[in-house]
Amino acid sequence: MKNASAKKHRRPSLAVQVNILIILITLSISILMVVINISNYHKAILDPFERKLEELEIEEDTLTPYLEYFARFFGTEEMRKARASVNTEDDYFVDWLDQMPSYTDYDSEGRQSLLLDNTAFDFTISELMESIDLDLVCSEIVKDGVVYRASYNEKKRGGFSTLEEFGKEEAFFNDSPADYQSPVLVKLDSDYMLMRCVVFDLNGCQGRLWLVYEQTGPIQELQGLLLRSVLYLLILTAAASIVSVWLLHRYVTKPIIALARSAQQFEPGEDGTYSSDKVSRIEIPAENELGELSREIQSMQIRIVEGTESLRNMTAEKERISTELDLAAKIQKGMLPGTFPPFPERKEFDLFASMTPARDVGGDFYDFFLIDEDHLALVIADVSGKGVPGALFMMVSQTILKNNAMIGKSVGEILALTNDLICASNKMEMFVTVWMGILEISTGKIRAANAGHEYPALMKDRCFRLYRDRHSFVIGGMEGMRYREYELQLQKGEKLFLYTDGLPEAANEGAEMFGTGRMIEALNANAGLSPREILSGMKSAVDVFVGDAEPFDDLTMLCLEYIG
Repeated sequence: MKNASAKKHRRPSLAVQVNILIILITLSISILMVVINISNYHKAILDPFERKLEELEIEEDTLTPYLEYFARFFGTEEMRKARASVNTEDDYFVDWLDQMPSYTDYDSEGRQSLLLDNTAFDFTISELMESIDLDLVCSEIVKDGVVYRASYNEKKRGGFSTLEEFGKEEAFFNDSPADYQSPVLVKLDSDYMLMRCVVFDLNGCQGRLWLVYEQTGPIQELQGLLLRSVLYLLILTAAASIVSVWLLHRYVTKPIIALARSAQQFEPGEDGTYSSDKVSRIEIPAENELGELSREIQSMQIRIVEGTESLRNMTAEKERISTELDLAAKIQKGMLPGTFPPFPERKEFDLFASMTPARDVGGDFYDFFLIDEDHLALVIADVSGKGVPGALFMMVSQTILKNNAMIGKSVGEILALTNDLICASNKMEMFVTVWMGILEISTGKIRAANAGHEYPALMKDRCFRLYRDRHSFVIGGMEGMRYREYELQLQKGEKLFLYTDGLPEAANEGAEMFGTGRMIEALNANAGLSPREILSGMKSAVDVFVGDAEPFDDLTMLCLEYIG
């Protein structure tokens, strides 16, 4: 369904779009040519005749007497009888015209006829036509709502109208003369005429003088020119479309289709990687956009193949490192005491410890072990490095400390000997902070020393407080250091809490630290519980405070309850 929808809404091809563009351009040119030709026709043909008709001054004094005289006879009984006799056996229309008195008659002798007046009027009209080369002039008289033709002179007929048309009741043009005060181009049947009408105010009647230029020939010639122009343009458009389609298909569409297919065929294998044998082999040598596109597609696919190979190698390397880190984490975890209770046969004390690394492996460590039946060693330490280097340094430090403790040295001697051994081969100049104490199980006394580590927290009277002991220098910082010892006395039910700086320095998303104040509050909230429950409550308090912030440092804790 999706493919069908995509085909349905697919845009026209490039060739179709170009053809549409060519057709639109051609139509625009055709319309422009029509407008230009019509404008040129107006300027070259109509405008001069319009100016002639508009500027023509009719001498009404010359024409009005004739028209008024003719108007006296139109509509009379004698005129109708004379007209009715035309082309009959007793045709006397011409004789009647000849007998009718002229408007120039002054006496009965030498009297002129209406026929001569009509002829004189026609001569006057002919002179008017010749003055501006008119094609047709028609004079009419409107009397009692009836239109009578007084004269009809047409240049192409070579003379005047026949006398039979004199007084014929037929309007030359039925439209209102008021619409033709200025020249107007009209179509009569198949003829085009440029007309102007001059109106005379006669005695009780109205005279009309129609002045006409014949425009049928020029307009037909213009129409033919326009038709030929449009036809030529259509032929040219068809030819241009055919050529453009062929050129576009050969040099644009065909290469683009080939590039599109090569891009579609460039797909990953079953393992999600790209193979070099699927790189596009299509090369368009032309130095244009398509040539650049073909080369860029090929270059891009090569980069994808190389990137895929590099990513595959990186992934394999990452998996190897992850496996090694996982193994290192297991080794590190295996070196830390992880069985609780650690000495189930000993009821004099309860002990619990935990270490949560910030990375796969950490640099903190804790340790506890029995030196003999009455002495329990407690160690918590924080290596300066993180990750694998810190873990390696941590394991070395833990091993040296434990080995030195097992030979029966005091706390200060153990730390001093450990410091000298580490400094002897510490090319990386790393160091470790250590708090170490040896509990005399029978009495509750602890001989302890602090090598730059955090203050321990001691619970007395059911309340935890920081025990601010005097610090000595860190392990691994300088050879020949001496470490000051001090003594703590634990009574029955009292507890000792040890930790690394990852606890007070745990930060939330606002970069606010957990701090020793919140640590003491959390300890006192669970002071009456077992060491395991105290560490669980502390971890929960830290997690709530930190929220979604990334852990910055390892979090290591140890809690001892002296039961006695």
